[in-house]
Amino acid sequence: MAHGISASTPTPTTETGSPDLGYHWIWTYGHLFPAFVFAATTVALILLGFPWWAWLVPAVLAAWGVAGFLVMRFGVRMNEIAAFPAADFLADGSGKVLDVGCGSGRLSIALGRARPRLTITGLDNFRADYIHGHGAENTERNFRLAGIAERATIRPGDMREMPFEPGSFQGAMSSAAIDHLEPDGIRKTLREIHRVVEPGGQFLLLVIVPNIWLRIAFGPLVGRMRPRSFWQDELTAAGFDIQRQGTVRTTALFLSRNDNPRRRSDGRVWHVENG
Repeated sequence: MAHGISASTPTPTTETGSPDLGYHWIWTYGHLFPAFVFAATTVALILLGFPWWAWLVPAVLAAWGVAGFLVMRFGVRMNEIAAFPAADFLADGSGKVLDVGCGSGRLSIALGRARPRLTITGLDNFRADYIHGHGAENTERNFRLAGIAERATIRPGDMREMPFEPGSFQGAMSSAAIDHLEPDGIRKTLREIHRVVEPGGQFLLLVIVPNIWLRIAFGPLVGRMRPRSFWQDELTAAGFDIQRQGTVRTTALFLSRNDNPRRRSDGRVWHVENG
């Protein structure tokens, strides 16, 4: 007798939808609230017959609110996955890459789409309270929705003490994660990245630095951000050779190479040829 599929056998389903990076709406639209309040105040003062100098300040603040919204919505674009920003990162398109502080998967997804032969490991402690539903399960779901789940995995952990052997990856990358740490934590993390990336491997770092666009959006708060020179010095001190610098939207980009020989876990010494 032929054996068919029972009517009670569940039919496989395919998860549909788009990756949800989970950033709260206030990061994109928050500036519109003060813009509306100050614009309404300006109109009210004009209608009540106040002189120009009385409504000038709220008018300027309303304009600032609109400008801040434009920077966040069309410049930073926190909830959008853009094209991968570095064509010269592992340009041969193969190898293993570590995404340090992967968050909800923005940079991993961009790389996975651009390099279909790479495998990606995302490392994060998943403690960011500004990402809605933040956790390994949400990031794994984003990988599935983006079509890279077969090549991307999650490893919960602390970027300052990584659970990987020396030279485990051909490259590493990090976006808007390391800059959340205090200076000592930054130095520990960069040394750990240097340790787990094999000699000759690349490290792509994207961090927020003070610039005109962020000064518009955040005003005096930009003073708490570390300048580009800080990251240049720390990358060099950690053993990386900076190959290229640039700017992606409102973010500083550093593409570095680990050129320094170092001792392997088996006691032998890594050697890297120049070129």
